[in-house]
Amino acid sequence: MIIKNMKTIITTFFFLLTFLGFSQKETPIDSSQFCLPTKIVKKILLDLNELDRLKKNEEIVVLEIKELEKKITKQDSIILNLEKKDENYKLIINNWEEKYNLVEIDNKELRKKLKWSNIKTNIVEIVSGVLLTSLIYLQFF
Repeated sequence: MIIKNMKTIITTFFFLLTFLGFSQKETPIDSSQFCLPTKIVKKILLDLNELDRLKKNEEIVVLEIKELEKKITKQDSIILNLEKKDENYKLIINNWEEKYNLVEIDNKELRKKLKWSNIKTNIVEIVSGVLLTSLIYLQFF
């Protein structure tokens, strides 16, 4: 009898466990609907609004950055052009200075030649004057 009772107890326990296992089916959880406290929902909505605002602000900032980069490249090209012009002007100035120096050197040489030429002319005039006066003196005396 104890064995018979034991068998019935075990069988009933087994059936109970089996029925409990079948009766506790997992119900699918709908993740699209869940409950949150109102304060948290308000904070979430405020954060979402802030996120949208920041995304729009980011787009504006990205566009501004692109425009500034374009402006910088234009300014860089302008600066390069101006630097090239500056170099060209310096070359032109150096050429003029060299030309001026050459003309100045030529002028100095010409002044020296003119000075020697004047000295020679004066000497020739003096010598010819002395010769003429001595010839005239010899003829009359």
